Amino acid sequence: MKQKAVLQIVACLFSLVLFSCRATKITRATFPSDTTARNIDSLSREKEHALARNILEKVRANRIEFKTFSAELKMDYDDDKGKRMNNLGVNIRMEYDSAIWIRVAGPANIEGARILVTKDSIKIVNRLEGTVMLRNVKEGQEKLKLNMDLRTLQDLIVGNAVFLSDSISNIVTTQSVISFASLQPTLVSLFNVFADDYVIQQCKVTDKDSTAVNSRVMELTYGDHKVVEGRKIAFQRKIYVEDKNVVKVALDFKRMEFNKPQSFPFPIPDKYTRE
Repeated sequence: MKQKAVLQIVACLFSLVLFSCRATKITRATFPSDTTARNIDSLSREKEHALARNILEKVRANRIEFKTFSAELKMDYDDDKGKRMNNLGVNIRMEYDSAIWIRVAGPANIEGARILVTKDSIKIVNRLEGTVMLRNVKEGQEKLKLNMDLRTLQDLIVGNAVFLSDSISNIVTTQSVISFASLQPTLVSLFNVFADDYVIQQCKVTDKDSTAVNSRVMELTYGDHKVVEGRKIAFQRKIYVEDKNVVKVALDFKRMEFNKPQSFPFPIPDKYTRE
């Protein structure tokens, strides 16, 4: 597992990272709210604002709260350079607002990489190449091309809405899906939520300036929702990332647990090369 591949896997695992040949099949979503030509005469401004407040309230009521979280899952990775790494075994442990611990393994549960993210640092041990990367948060974000804080990364992993502001617009409703847009200073987020329970179905995040060089696109699709300890959670996730390259990731969760004691072992052999 090359160091560059490990970094790509880590970045995709956070958006909120060798062995087989089947491709990751991901169908990209459509978002009715993604339009510049929109007739809102059918709704008064006041009614539209009330509808927006109601949608935000119900979407946020689905937020998954936790003190600790652990999960086991399978991961498939596919990019436009022909790299495919499938049936990776991934273990995740988290303590909210404190740490994210990830172990990635291949066939026979042979460990390939271990990652530890805290408020202050990002650490990656590549056991197949005998290397270790230690960075403070700012350096790690630059290295991994991530611009998210620890809480946002944890929300992304557990399945909470990310990049959702207090103001939404371009609301389109159908019997089955509600679509809307959410603006941040530098990003535009589009959401599709189920009309009956307001659980997130799909999310698309793009740069606000779509004409920028290497404008980024990230799409998340959530499926196979199950109730775990009173929380409705998507056990299947599809991730599509378009930056300088196109990357596709499929996550298939096998087990999730909440609020159980967790440890974050991270031994670093002395002989490993520092990157």
